[in-house]
Amino acid sequence: MSPSVIVFRRMVNLAILFAVVVIGLGAYTRLTDAGLGCPDWPGCYGRLTAPLHDGHIAEIQQKFPDAVVEPHKAHNEMLHRYIAGLLGLLVLGIFIVSQLLKRWRKLSALLLALVIVQALLGMWTVTLNLIPLVVMAHLLGGFLLLSLLAVLRLDIFNAQYTFAVEPELRRYLPLAYITLAFLLMQISLGGWTSANYAAMVCTQLPICDAGWQARFSLESIFHLPLGHDTYEYGVLSYDARMSIHVAHRFGAILTTLVFIVLLVCCWRKSLTAGMRRTLVLVALLLATQICLGIANIYWQLPLTNAVAHNVVAAHLLMLTLVLIRQLHLRTRVSAPAEKSVARNTTRENQTVVN
Repeated sequence: MSPSVIVFRRMVNLAILFAVVVIGLGAYTRLTDAGLGCPDWPGCYGRLTAPLHDGHIAEIQQKFPDAVVEPHKAHNEMLHRYIAGLLGLLVLGIFIVSQLLKRWRKLSALLLALVIVQALLGMWTVTLNLIPLVVMAHLLGGFLLLSLLAVLRLDIFNAQYTFAVEPELRRYLPLAYITLAFLLMQISLGGWTSANYAAMVCTQLPICDAGWQARFSLESIFHLPLGHDTYEYGVLSYDARMSIHVAHRFGAILTTLVFIVLLVCCWRKSLTAGMRRTLVLVALLLATQICLGIANIYWQLPLTNAVAHNVVAAHLLMLTLVLIRQLHLRTRVSAPAEKSVARNTTRENQTVVN
């Protein structure tokens, strides 16, 4: 491996680490109600740093007389922005190096585009006062950024080695994409639940409190609350938030079942240790996520547990995309060989006929 590729790989590794930290800090900021700790963007009350002492707070109160300054929330928000900014610079560096290497350019360009979109969503999250649709999109974008960085890291690794062919796995690619669709739906529902402050409207297991069936409304799940001055602490009715929460729980059940089918099918047909390791990790993350979700309800959304629920969901999406990438690698490698065999068979048949 050339020195330039080694540097590129290390940059991607560092970006993955930063992406995990950003996701964790984003969840912590949201769960501590610090999303509007700084009501402007990209600074904080017109400064590049959060208020540090009483003098800063007094100055802010003069400039923003209607603001309720909460320094601890401002610190949470600005720390999240600083780390996210460093991640953006890393992704920009990855894009530049990929252009110089003339390798992995499309994926690096996609990562840079996603970072730009994430920056815009981060700005709109603040300037639009936590409008739920933007908050949910910002969460999903962060998860996708981590996942695509992991796919890029896998591609760098794959460039060094030749892997065994498993053509029988090709039939499971549609199932893998269906699983990915269910997972994206479930993550979006989780983000929608959090953005509408619906995480604790149901405090009973397995579905919700008694009488939820009579109050459940499918239409209210997709209702977009608009026209409010602020969306902090939620603006939807109890019934609407309860319906969102219930949909998230049913989504968890369906997503788990689809994952189990995919994992069992791939495990029965997989031949290589690398594929099996990925399948085991996906299964462990799935089990962990289910336990964290139950613990969130049982212990009334403890902060550490709720942050972990976000981080594990991001890793589950990441490994699902890595699994799909591995499936493509195994099936794509076998395609030229199969075409060659088909051509040879055709020639032999023509020779026999002649």
